[in-house]
Amino acid sequence: MNSLETLRSFRIFAETLNFTHAAEELHLSQPALHTKIRELARSLGQPLYLKQGRQLHLTEAGQKLLVFAREMEARVQDFQRQLRGESEQPLRLASGQGAYRYLLGPALKAYRGQLELRLGGAESVRSGLAHLGVGVAPADISELEVQPFREVGQVLLIPKQHPLARKRRLRLRDCRDLQLVVPPPGRPQRLRLEECLPPFQVAAEAEGWELTLYFVVLGLGVAVVNSFCPVPKGFVARELDELPAVSYQVFLPKAYARPQARQLARLILNS
Repeated sequence: MNSLETLRSFRIFAETLNFTHAAEELHLSQPALHTKIRELARSLGQPLYLKQGRQLHLTEAGQKLLVFAREMEARVQDFQRQLRGESEQPLRLASGQGAYRYLLGPALKAYRGQLELRLGGAESVRSGLAHLGVGVAPADISELEVQPFREVGQVLLIPKQHPLARKRRLRLRDCRDLQLVVPPPGRPQRLRLEECLPPFQVAAEAEGWELTLYFVVLGLGVAVVNSFCPVPKGFVARELDELPAVSYQVFLPKAYARPQARQLARLILNS
């Protein structure tokens, strides 16, 4: 493997995918940076990026190298701080709005180190943008250390005067043709609803539980939400036993997990 400086050069290029901007940040000429990246690709025996039209895209090998480069930089920086007796770099945690709002509060209050909170999850950990993540596991978790955290049920949030409010538990078939507030297309919750529920109407799209609840209170539609969401005044939550629970996981990088990340992971898992 080439020097740490070459890895840093590739990391900056890979994050910008722009030779001009990366060369300026590195105080190199563009030809010199091109040469570094080309020699790095030759040493690995695989192309690291492809050009499609005017856009550059990392190959699979390039994406893996970017993760490796970030991990190596983090290790070196941690080691240098230890030698100098300096305080640790803030720990970066990535999670979604719902987990932050309803699941992670006790652990965040108990953690005594410096924290940077970001929106994200497993992909943020995989890409090296976060040291630790909490969320729903993606299909590919081969590069992650995954620990089960919390199983959260799904409920239908409806007004008290709604006909379905008379039932204590609902079957999925009861949800046919409902006007639902749902996440945008492609989001995990939207995909889950499209897979499990009978045909429904999209009343509104909302990112995050807070906006979903707001739209429900406005009367735009009803919603299937995680059972940890608060039930607004004038509404009831009816269980949907046939809808699979949402499994929240804690994610750490397999290659190198900072001790502080493991400490916070233990606090989360024990909360």
